[in-house]
Amino acid sequence: MPRALAACLAGAVALMLNMAALAAADLVPLATAHGGLFRLLVILAGGGVHVPSGPGVQAGFHVVVGLLMAQVYAVVLEPRLPGPSWQRGLLYAAAVWLANAAVVLPATGEGFAGSRHLGPAGMVWFAAAHTLFFVVLAVLYARWRRSAQPCPT
Repeated sequence: MPRALAACLAGAVALMLNMAALAAADLVPLATAHGGLFRLLVILAGGGVHVPSGPGVQAGFHVVVGLLMAQVYAVVLEPRLPGPSWQRGLLYAAAVWLANAAVVLPATGEGFAGSRHLGPAGMVWFAAAHTLFFVVLAVLYARWRRSAQPCPT
């Protein structure tokens, strides 16, 4: 299976699980860090550009960013990261979580890891849903790429 296709399919499955985990938090109800990157881009647009909003737009943005992250993983990171696929997924998750926690959320006024508005349970749930995405992405990507390799003779 080509890299781009394997990344798209693995990313789509990982996104469904991630979005289900975040939706489950909403049912509890448990606040998690939804839409931080989207909010940051709206802030950076500075009001000069009309940015549509609403749950559908945010969900679409989430899907687009997730699929782009899947492609970055397949093309740039997967060939360079050490260890088994689950470990590569954890490394990618940690790097993106740290960028989100230390840059994106503070830039939107949420504080480190959303601590201004989230309790510990919300931060942990968000981190778990986030990690779920990256680990599932890495494991499925490796499985689908491996199954496409020709058998040695």
